[in-house]
Amino acid sequence: DKLVFDGRKVTISNDGATIMKLLEIAHPAAKTLVDISMSQDAEVGDGTTSVVLLAGDMLKQIKPFVEEGVHPQIIMRSVRIASRLAVEK
Repeated sequence: DKLVFDGRKVTISNDGATIMKLLEIAHPAAKTLVDISMSQDAEVGDGTTSVVLLAGDMLKQIKPFVEEGVHPQIIMRSVRIASRLAVEK
């Protein structure tokens, strides 16, 4: 379980979606992770922590390419190819 204090009230939860909703996030990439979590919760009702961890690790792996100046379209094309190959194998 996690404890979140927003300055007014305390929330204790082990639900990833609930925790993500409570966070005040400014960074665009972090906001994307919250959106992914909310989408997972709306579609399936479970697995929010897993999708955030998976997406976070993907961003971590992609970061060096962004820092090297690789165009985002090339990065996304490569991610799509890799995901297709992973499903096929």
